[in-house]
Amino acid sequence: MTCRAASLLAALALAAAPAAALAQAITIDVESPVLRPGESTTVTMSAGFDPSDFAMAAVYTDFVASEGSTGWSDATVIRPLAGPGTSAGGPSATGWDGIIAGQPNFISVYADSRNPIEFWQIRFTAPTDVSSPFNIELSTMTERYDVYLRRDSSQSESRLADLTEGSATIRVVPAPASALVLALGAVALRRRR
Repeated sequence: MTCRAASLLAALALAAAPAAALAQAITIDVESPVLRPGESTTVTMSAGFDPSDFAMAAVYTDFVASEGSTGWSDATVIRPLAGPGTSAGGPSATGWDGIIAGQPNFISVYADSRNPIEFWQIRFTAPTDVSSPFNIELSTMTERYDVYLRRDSSQSESRLADLTEGSATIRVVPAPASALVLALGAVALRRRR
């Protein structure tokens, strides 16, 4: 092998290393990231893993919202990661704690190997008394992130050390003053009739 070819291979190996480290990631998808007062959106979390692994085994995480649990409802673990012993968690001062998602993998009952795979969903409704715009910062704090190594084995392995935690933002903005004035005008006209 020439010196130039060896240098090229070394450069490719270095370039691939960060990409592999990012394979283990939780993503937070916000259906409608900008809301007006009283509007709702759905937030979905997905788990991604290295393509050399077979499937997601288990995720134990907390969903952190800068405004706490106010406005959040209808939390659910998404199938197929709504296996035995799973939990949608519950409200806390910091958001939603104790989310447990997982699926079995053994002979004749194989795990779903989609990558990334959705595992949890929740609904957020913006407050109605909004006078100025504000952001709700979303993130995860994960304590377990396991994958199945092969289709034909129930052996799992942790990928927590290489995990990239999820993050997203919801922006809540008050209704424009002109829209509010038009709405009040319409109400006044209806009352006159």
